[in-house]
Order: sequence, then C-alpha cells, then structure tokens
Amino acid sequence: MNKDSSTFSVEKKQDHRTIAKELDLYILDEQAGQGLPILLPNWVIIRQQISDFLRKKQREFGFQEVITPILGSEYLYKTSGHLDHYQEYMFPEISRNNETFYLRPMTCPHHCLIYQQKPRSYRDLPFRLCENSLLFRYEASGALKGLERPRWFELTDHHIFVSPEQLKEELKKNYLYIAEVLSAFNFPISRLVCALHDPNNSEKYHSDKELWKYSEDILINALNELKLNYVILRGEAAFYGPKLDLEITAADGKNITISTIQLDFILPQKFGLNYIDSEQNLKIPAIIHQSPIGSYQRFIALLLEQTDGKLPFWLAPCQVAILPFNEEKEIKDYCEELVGKLKQSGLRVKIFTKKKLKDRVRQMYQKKIPYYLVIGQEEVEVKKNPNQETKIKLMHTYEGGKVEELTEKELFEFLITFNKSKKENNYE
Repeated sequence: MNKDSSTFSVEKKQDHRTIAKELDLYILDEQAGQGLPILLPNWVIIRQQISDFLRKKQREFGFQEVITPILGSEYLYKTSGHLDHYQEYMFPEISRNNETFYLRPMTCPHHCLIYQQKPRSYRDLPFRLCENSLLFRYEASGALKGLERPRWFELTDHHIFVSPEQLKEELKKNYLYIAEVLSAFNFPISRLVCALHDPNNSEKYHSDKELWKYSEDILINALNELKLNYVILRGEAAFYGPKLDLEITAADGKNITISTIQLDFILPQKFGLNYIDSEQNLKIPAIIHQSPIGSYQRFIALLLEQTDGKLPFWLAPCQVAILPFNEEKEIKDYCEELVGKLKQSGLRVKIFTKKKLKDRVRQMYQKKIPYYLVIGQEEVEVKKNPNQETKIKLMHTYEGGKVEELTEKELFEFLITFNKSKKENNYE
C-alpha cells in the first residue's frame, strides 16, 4: 500500500502529511500520478520566503545562479556515468526523430557544461554555481512518502569547481555555510555521517584506490579540523566520491538527510574539465556537490514536523487573520481597510468570513495562523475615536490564545516592526 494513503496513529500528530493537509500546502491525486505532488498557493509562499533567504546567503558566499534544462541527452548521461550507475532511479528514455533524452535526475552534468564553455585559469577558482533544480527520480511506489520522498522535487543544488589545493578549505567553508543556513530554522542536527566507499563493491564504485584514499582523507581531515563529531559508514558514498550527510530525526523516528556535501574527482575527468595553473600547466579541478537544505519538498516537510506546523512568523503563509464579528457593512469596510494597510506594509493578511465566529476562531488554531483580530462594533469605534480607551485585541495563537490590547497605531507598529525584525534576523 502507498504510505500516503495510511498514516500510522503513533506518527499522526507530527507527520508532515497531516500538518500539510491542515495548512493546504499540496495535494496528491492519482490522476496526476503516484509520487507527483501538486503544490498549492500556501506552499509557494513558504518556498518563496526560503528561496529569497537562500539567494541572499548564496550571494554572500560567492555563488552565481544559473538555470538549466530539465532534460538531458542520452550522450550527456552516458558521459557522466549516470546511465551506468543510476539508471534504475531514472525515468525511461524519451525518443523522437532519432534523438533520445532523459528527465534529469541530477544537475551536475549541466553545470559541468557551463564550466566547460571557456578556458579557465586558477584565478577563476573556486568557481561556484547554484540552481533551484527541478529533478525527477523514479522511486518505488512503496517508498513514496508525501513530500519527504516524491518522484519530482526542487533541489537547492550547488557545485563548486576547485583546485586540489583549495579543496579542504572549501569543504570547511561549505560546511559553515550550511550550518549558518540551518541555524536560521533552528534545525537540530541528530547525526553527521561521513559516507565512504566499499572497496569490495566494484559495480557501484570506480576502481582508482589511490583516488578514493586521497579524497576520503581530505574529507576526514576537514571534519577533524572543524572538530565535528561524526560517524563513518562504509558503502554509503556516491559512485563518484565520499560525502558528508547532515541528518535530522523525522516524525517516524528515522534519521533522514537534510543537507549534503560530496567530493568528486570523476566527473571532471569524464567531461575533460581543466584549468591553467600558475605555471601554465593544464590541471584537472575537483567538484564539490553541495545542497544546504536538500529539496524544498523534504525541507519543508521536516520543518512542519519540527514546528508542528507553527512556522516562524516570516514563513507563515497567512501571518494575520481578520475575523469580522458580523456582516454589518461598517464592520466589513473597516476589515477591508485594515487588510489593505497591512498588505501595503508587506504582511500576508486574509479576512475569514465563512462559518460561525467560534468555528472561525477554531480555524485559526487548525491552520496555525500566528495572529488574528476579531473586529466588531467596539473596534470600529476605535477607528472613529482614536483617543478613547477601547483598544483592538490581538490574539496570539502560538501562545495559547494570549491577548494583547493595542490602539490601531500600536497594532500596525507592532506587526510591521515584528515582521521586519524577523526577516532581518534571518536575512542578515
């Protein structure tokens, strides 16, 4: 049975599929196909906030953003080795008029082509590329799990082309980059896994023993210099090199990779990549494959589980809800006025009018909306007579219904300042 259709009761409270349904984030429909989530407007808001945050960090760390096709030719994936080592996870070929293409499972071959486009000097290195990549991998139907393991996803993909001399320091910089990104979301890392190759598995791994030792030693030395605690797992490396996986614990108690850093000396050889060193000799660069948050789908799924859906204010799809007490025109007009002013200030605000008031209040907690206002005749009087004692009541759903009484001016100052400070704390 597809795990999306049965949620075990012990997992149900925190499982991202349950929370995502409450927040209207995505749907799965067999008419579209198994493992192909359709992402809804609330999802797009969360994803866009995270993307804006990441883009600022990428610029700070010297990454250049690119966009590459979702398809690749058969020749491309033969060259990269994916057809030899990864074909079981790739969708079947698409052939027409003597051309054969594949939906891409990874972006690294395309980024190699960007590096390859012109001669490179040692002065160009490190050469850092990043992309929000749409990827497609054929997961077995029994392995599918909501957003955590779908068949299409958007990966925050990074590739850094470096000289061997730069490799260890660049590894350390990239770990610190990932740690800085994850700290903005308060993710507790449960385990660091140093994944090395299995020398007895010649089908999965290339046979250059010296290269494996060299690359694995560099990774281990970098981790030791950072004074990190990690476990070593043999046979878990990528087919092209060793890697470091950062794991957290999901709602079902299993460790799941959220971020990764991988070393690669093989793809540069396969694509004939090179650079001119300081003595005018041609040398082969190494590649660091890196993803600070993995896929948006998995990252947001884990974020939902870690927060029980109570997302940080800057990420909440709806930050403030306004509930008219009744249908009187004067009340409805004031609600519309409040919404307009708050939206102009950059806040995400909605008016909830359907259902009885008590049901709408219950909705605020179900949908994890951080703040809400109930606007009735008393609040309208605040607008008419700003100097009177009556104030607007701001309800805090994250704090068990805490009530804060504010004038209209104080309300606007609080929400606008709070939103700005939360963004600045994460963006800077």
